[in-house]
Amino acid sequence: MKEQLYEKMKSMFHLLEHRYDEISPLEMTIAQLARGNAFNTRVVGLEGIKKFRDKNPDCAITFKPNHLSEADFIMLSLIFRENNLKVVTEGGSNLFIDKIDIFKDLAPGFVNPGFKEYSKGDKLSVAEYLSERGAFKVFREPVTLENDDGSEIILGKKEILSLSRAYRYHLVENKNMYVTFPGYSYIKSGILEFLKMDEIKTGRSYTGRVDGFHHLPFLMDVEASLHTGVDVYIVDVNISYEPVLEDENFVEIKRLQDSGMSSDNIYLKDIGYVIKQFFKDKKKGNLCIKFGEPYKIDTSVLKDGLVSMKIKKTAQKLAGLTFDKVLTMQPIFPANIYFSAFDENFSRMSIARMKDKIDDIRDYLRTLVWGKANRQVDLHFVLDYNNHIISADEIINRTFQVFNNRDKQITALDGDMFVIYNKDVALQYKNHTIHFFKDFFKKEE
Repeated sequence: MKEQLYEKMKSMFHLLEHRYDEISPLEMTIAQLARGNAFNTRVVGLEGIKKFRDKNPDCAITFKPNHLSEADFIMLSLIFRENNLKVVTEGGSNLFIDKIDIFKDLAPGFVNPGFKEYSKGDKLSVAEYLSERGAFKVFREPVTLENDDGSEIILGKKEILSLSRAYRYHLVENKNMYVTFPGYSYIKSGILEFLKMDEIKTGRSYTGRVDGFHHLPFLMDVEASLHTGVDVYIVDVNISYEPVLEDENFVEIKRLQDSGMSSDNIYLKDIGYVIKQFFKDKKKGNLCIKFGEPYKIDTSVLKDGLVSMKIKKTAQKLAGLTFDKVLTMQPIFPANIYFSAFDENFSRMSIARMKDKIDDIRDYLRTLVWGKANRQVDLHFVLDYNNHIISADEIINRTFQVFNNRDKQITALDGDMFVIYNKDVALQYKNHTIHFFKDFFKKEE
């Protein structure tokens, strides 16, 4: 990016920039209690990140997680603050909502109606709150914004890209630690598929499947390191749930989008649903967050001739490598095994057939290694005290505890047949680990 363009974009940083205010002990405690109400949480690898940062304070570190839930954003921010790591986080326009107020709308509407009187007179939009807590905004679509003086700022696709690139330079130059979500999925239909043109959905995966990491966020990291002379290290992050808070709500969000409902109303329903799940009295699930080891972006070979092409190839390589590492870290939950035992249509299955299928999967998992590093798959959540994979009966029992109760009726036993009541939700958990089971499914054909 040329200096003149950078300076122009710098004058627009107020549109997306973050602050990083300290939070009160009360706010921290409420967040921790909400997490404890929703999840049993397992964190792996963060101590290594803390030690690395202590030894390397003069670099920038970028965390690259998969993205299955809005809880990703919340849980990562909380964990970093608990561990005294000052990390800023990218957030999309579905989070940075100017027209929705924390005190007037969210707290009384989705936590407790009494907050309306308790916090009378207090005002704080969701967008303001996130900015003050260390989040920076990423624009996904062209938008027209209004300045304080009433004048308009028009951000087209080129301006959005330039602004994001410039802010990345700013983050790296100041040796920040920052999170960006590089996941995407292809959506193909009709003439677009015929022409091999792909529409890319960024952000959360509504189906539980992510088809790769887009190279563009990595390209910005590479450019920023070259531009500033600051070393940038990448940390792969895997975030896994049993269950995803919004798993039953994704179909509703898609329906509202198709119905033409305004974005603000959809965003309110979306974030409100997530908040309610944190405070709801329900069977808590499992959350696992795993951090890989930091690895440095090598810019030494990018300075002479065909620089743009070299940067793009380096970014594509980094995206592929990081994606592989993130998938390799995915743990196996009982629900992944249970839902993977069904055929692609989630047809009814007898008890005997289910147990046989699960036993076949257990045998397959015992020796399974995956990824470029041929690492053993993480079986932490399906092992007993002897480090043996739990029985088929126990896998079914644990799945039913989460997905067949007063809050969720995703699956059930009808006579001597297992049935799926919500195929969209079942597919999500099958897709979370589908990369591990490709060879297994081939044997079944």
